[in-house]
Amino acid sequence: MNIIKKLMNMMTKVEKMDQTMQFYQWGEKFKLSGLDKHGNGIPHNFGNLYDIEQIPGSNRLVIAPDLNQVDLISKLANQLTPPFYVLYVLLVSRLGYESGRYQSPLFETNEMLCAFLQKYQEYIETDCRFHLWIGTANNSGTLVFDHHNVIFAYGQTDKYISVLKQEGFRKHKICIPSPHTHQYYPDNDKYEDSLSQECNWIHFPLAEDDDY
Repeated sequence: MNIIKKLMNMMTKVEKMDQTMQFYQWGEKFKLSGLDKHGNGIPHNFGNLYDIEQIPGSNRLVIAPDLNQVDLISKLANQLTPPFYVLYVLLVSRLGYESGRYQSPLFETNEMLCAFLQKYQEYIETDCRFHLWIGTANNSGTLVFDHHNVIFAYGQTDKYISVLKQEGFRKHKICIPSPHTHQYYPDNDKYEDSLSQECNWIHFPLAEDDDY
Protein backbone atom coordinates (compact mmCIF):
# COMPACT_ATOMS: atom_id res chain seq x y z
CA MET A 1 0.00 0.00 0.00
CA ASN A 2 2.84 2.38 0.91
CA ILE A 3 4.57 1.58 -2.39
CA ILE A 4 1.42 2.47 -4.34
CA LYS A 5 1.12 5.77 -2.46
CA LYS A 6 4.76 6.59 -3.16
CA LEU A 7 4.28 5.85 -6.85
CA MET A 8 1.15 8.04 -6.93
CA ASN A 9 3.04 10.90 -5.27
CA MET A 10 5.91 10.53 -7.73
CA MET A 11 3.49 10.63 -10.68
CA THR A 12 1.83 13.76 -9.29
CA LYS A 13 5.20 15.48 -8.93
CA VAL A 14 6.16 14.55 -12.50
CA GLU A 15 2.83 15.91 -13.80
CA LYS A 16 3.37 19.19 -11.93
CA MET A 17 6.91 19.46 -13.28
CA ASP A 18 5.63 18.80 -16.79
CA GLN A 19 2.97 21.49 -16.42
CA THR A 20 5.59 23.95 -15.18
CA MET A 21 7.99 23.13 -18.02
CA GLN A 22 5.24 23.71 -20.57
CA PHE A 23 5.35 27.41 -19.75
CA TYR A 24 8.93 27.50 -20.96
CA GLN A 25 8.63 26.09 -24.47
CA TRP A 26 10.51 29.22 -25.65
CA GLY A 27 13.31 29.12 -23.09
CA GLU A 28 11.85 31.06 -20.16
CA LYS A 29 9.70 33.44 -22.21
CA PHE A 30 5.99 33.85 -21.68
CA LYS A 31 3.54 36.44 -23.02
CA LEU A 32 1.50 37.44 -19.98
CA SER A 33 2.27 37.25 -16.30
CA GLY A 34 0.43 37.70 -13.06
CA LEU A 35 2.21 38.75 -9.89
CA ASP A 36 3.03 36.63 -6.87
CA LYS A 37 2.76 37.95 -3.31
CA HIS A 38 6.25 39.45 -3.61
CA GLY A 39 5.40 41.35 -6.77
CA ASN A 40 7.39 39.04 -9.03
CA GLY A 41 6.04 38.17 -12.46
CA ILE A 42 4.91 34.57 -12.88
CA PRO A 43 3.48 32.95 -16.03
CA HIS A 44 -0.29 33.09 -16.13
CA ASN A 45 -2.06 29.87 -17.00
CA PHE A 46 -5.71 30.30 -18.10
CA GLY A 47 -6.32 26.55 -18.30
CA ASN A 48 -7.36 26.12 -21.97
CA LEU A 49 -10.76 27.75 -21.66
CA TYR A 50 -13.32 29.29 -23.98
CA ASP A 51 -16.46 31.32 -23.44
CA ILE A 52 -19.21 32.94 -25.51
CA GLU A 53 -19.36 36.69 -25.06
CA GLN A 54 -22.30 38.84 -26.12
CA ILE A 55 -21.42 41.92 -28.15
CA PRO A 56 -23.76 44.45 -29.79
CA GLY A 57 -25.70 42.68 -32.53
CA SER A 58 -23.88 39.36 -32.25
CA ASN A 59 -21.56 37.26 -30.11
CA ARG A 60 -17.96 36.15 -30.20
CA LEU A 61 -15.85 33.42 -28.71
CA VAL A 62 -13.15 34.28 -26.20
CA ILE A 63 -10.47 31.60 -26.19
CA ALA A 64 -7.61 31.30 -23.70
CA PRO A 65 -4.98 28.73 -24.73
CA ASP A 66 -2.01 28.02 -22.49
CA LEU A 67 0.35 26.78 -25.20
CA ASN A 68 0.76 26.38 -28.96
CA GLN A 69 -1.40 29.40 -29.71
CA VAL A 70 -0.24 29.56 -33.33
CA ASP A 71 -1.22 25.94 -33.96
CA LEU A 72 -4.68 26.63 -32.54
CA ILE A 73 -5.07 29.83 -34.59
CA SER A 74 -4.14 27.86 -37.71
CA LYS A 75 -6.78 25.23 -36.94
CA LEU A 76 -9.41 27.90 -36.36
CA ALA A 77 -8.41 29.67 -39.59
CA ASN A 78 -8.91 26.39 -41.43
CA GLN A 79 -12.63 26.79 -40.69
CA LEU A 80 -12.66 29.97 -42.80
CA THR A 81 -12.60 30.54 -46.55
CA PRO A 82 -9.43 32.03 -48.05
CA PRO A 83 -8.00 34.34 -49.21
CA PHE A 84 -6.86 35.86 -45.91
CA TYR A 85 -5.28 39.09 -44.83
CA VAL A 86 -3.27 39.78 -41.68
CA LEU A 87 -3.57 42.95 -39.64
CA TYR A 88 -0.48 43.47 -37.50
CA VAL A 89 -1.41 46.04 -34.85
CA LEU A 90 1.85 47.35 -33.45
CA LEU A 91 1.27 49.02 -30.08
CA VAL A 92 4.85 49.44 -28.83
CA SER A 93 8.04 49.14 -30.86
CA ARG A 94 11.44 48.53 -29.34
CA LEU A 95 13.07 49.44 -32.67
CA GLY A 96 11.46 52.76 -33.49
CA TYR A 97 8.84 51.50 -35.93
CA GLU A 98 5.69 53.60 -36.05
CA SER A 99 2.78 52.16 -34.11
CA GLY A 100 -0.37 51.47 -36.07
CA ARG A 101 -2.31 48.89 -38.05
CA TYR A 102 -0.29 47.19 -40.76
CA GLN A 103 -2.41 45.34 -43.33
CA SER A 104 -0.80 42.61 -45.42
CA PRO A 105 -1.40 41.65 -49.03
CA LEU A 106 -3.72 38.65 -49.39
CA PHE A 107 -2.65 35.14 -48.49
CA GLU A 108 -4.36 33.07 -51.19
CA THR A 109 -4.38 29.73 -49.35
CA ASN A 110 -4.53 28.29 -45.82
CA GLU A 111 -1.05 26.87 -46.38
CA MET A 112 0.40 30.31 -47.13
CA LEU A 113 -1.18 31.77 -44.00
CA CYS A 114 0.01 28.89 -41.80
CA ALA A 115 3.56 29.19 -43.16
CA PHE A 116 3.58 32.89 -42.22
CA LEU A 117 2.28 32.15 -38.71
CA GLN A 118 4.81 29.36 -38.18
CA LYS A 119 7.69 31.62 -39.29
CA TYR A 120 6.85 34.09 -36.51
CA GLN A 121 5.50 31.62 -33.95
CA GLU A 122 7.95 32.48 -31.19
CA TYR A 123 7.29 36.21 -31.56
CA ILE A 124 3.51 35.74 -31.70
CA GLU A 125 3.40 33.47 -28.65
CA THR A 126 5.80 35.32 -26.34
CA ASP A 127 5.63 39.07 -27.00
CA CYS A 128 3.00 41.67 -26.11
CA ARG A 129 4.01 44.58 -28.31
CA PHE A 130 1.20 43.87 -30.80
CA HIS A 131 -2.18 42.31 -31.58
CA LEU A 132 -2.60 40.07 -34.61
CA TRP A 133 -5.77 39.91 -36.69
CA ILE A 134 -6.64 37.35 -39.36
CA GLY A 135 -9.51 38.30 -41.65
CA THR A 136 -11.00 36.96 -44.86
CA ALA A 137 -11.76 38.68 -48.14
CA ASN A 138 -15.31 37.31 -48.11
CA ASN A 139 -15.85 38.24 -44.44
CA SER A 140 -16.50 34.60 -43.43
CA GLY A 141 -14.82 35.18 -40.08
CA THR A 142 -12.17 37.02 -38.11
CA LEU A 143 -9.62 35.91 -35.51
CA VAL A 144 -7.93 38.39 -33.18
CA PHE A 145 -5.00 37.32 -31.02
CA ASP A 146 -4.93 39.91 -28.27
CA HIS A 147 -1.76 40.77 -26.37
CA HIS A 148 -3.41 39.42 -23.21
CA ASN A 149 -2.88 35.95 -24.71
CA VAL A 150 -6.54 35.44 -25.61
CA ILE A 151 -8.13 34.89 -29.01
CA PHE A 152 -11.37 36.58 -30.04
CA ALA A 153 -13.10 34.54 -32.75
CA TYR A 154 -15.92 35.89 -34.89
CA GLY A 155 -18.10 34.34 -37.57
CA GLN A 156 -18.06 30.52 -37.41
CA THR A 157 -18.94 29.86 -33.79
CA ASP A 158 -20.13 26.24 -34.15
CA LYS A 159 -17.10 25.23 -36.19
CA TYR A 160 -14.74 26.95 -33.77
CA ILE A 161 -16.32 25.22 -30.77
CA SER A 162 -15.99 21.86 -32.50
CA VAL A 163 -12.25 22.48 -32.93
CA LEU A 164 -11.89 23.61 -29.31
CA LYS A 165 -13.63 20.53 -27.96
CA GLN A 166 -11.38 18.29 -30.04
CA GLU A 167 -8.41 20.12 -28.51
CA GLY A 168 -9.70 19.55 -24.95
CA PHE A 169 -10.87 23.08 -24.15
CA ARG A 170 -13.70 23.58 -21.67
CA LYS A 171 -16.28 26.34 -21.40
CA HIS A 172 -15.67 28.66 -18.47
CA LYS A 173 -15.57 32.37 -17.73
CA ILE A 174 -12.16 33.85 -18.61
CA CYS A 175 -10.61 36.47 -16.34
CA ILE A 176 -7.50 38.50 -17.12
CA PRO A 177 -5.32 38.55 -13.98
CA SER A 178 -5.19 41.84 -12.14
CA PRO A 179 -2.61 43.14 -11.70
CA HIS A 180 -0.61 41.73 -14.60
CA THR A 181 2.39 42.59 -16.73
CA HIS A 182 3.11 42.41 -20.45
CA GLN A 183 6.39 41.01 -21.74
CA TYR A 184 8.61 42.64 -24.39
CA TYR A 185 11.75 40.57 -24.93
CA PRO A 186 14.90 42.10 -26.46
CA ASP A 187 15.68 38.84 -28.25
CA ASN A 188 12.34 39.17 -30.07
CA ASP A 189 13.54 42.39 -31.70
CA LYS A 190 14.84 40.40 -34.66
CA TYR A 191 11.30 39.16 -35.30
CA GLU A 192 9.83 42.66 -35.07
CA ASP A 193 12.41 43.84 -37.60
CA SER A 194 11.85 40.89 -39.94
CA LEU A 195 8.06 41.04 -39.72
CA SER A 196 8.04 44.78 -40.40
CA GLN A 197 9.85 44.07 -43.68
CA GLU A 198 8.01 40.82 -44.50
CA CYS A 199 5.75 42.33 -47.17
CA ASN A 200 4.36 45.58 -48.54
CA TRP A 201 2.26 46.48 -45.52
CA ILE A 202 -0.38 49.19 -45.78
CA HIS A 203 -0.04 51.36 -42.68
CA PHE A 204 -2.94 52.98 -40.84
CA PRO A 205 -2.01 55.17 -37.84
CA LEU A 206 -3.57 54.53 -34.45
CA ALA A 207 -5.67 57.23 -32.87
CA GLU A 208 -5.00 58.13 -29.23
CA ASP A 209 -7.90 56.06 -27.89
CA ASP A 210 -7.36 53.07 -30.20
CA ASP A 211 -6.49 49.71 -28.63
CA TYR A 212 -6.86 47.66 -31.80
